[in-house]
Amino acid sequence: MKKEITIPVSKQEDMAALKLRRENYATKRDIQAIEFNDAIAKRLLADSKSVMKCNKCGKEFETARTEETSMSCPSCAVEK
Repeated sequence: MKKEITIPVSKQEDMAALKLRRENYATKRDIQAIEFNDAIAKRLLADSKSVMKCNKCGKEFETARTEETSMSCPSCAVEK
């Protein structure tokens, strides 16, 4: 039986490589956060809008969500 135990020692990184690795990680994390924030903003904007169907012509149109919104599309509303 062997009496010696060998423990592998992790390699020593120089400070420049360590700094570069941290900067790369921070940059990737910031880019990912920007993408997530953009996706959330787009989803909230889509939730604030709704698609309705016109009672007269049957065309679908986008409108803000309000209770007073008429059920006719803008082109039919102009024809009145």
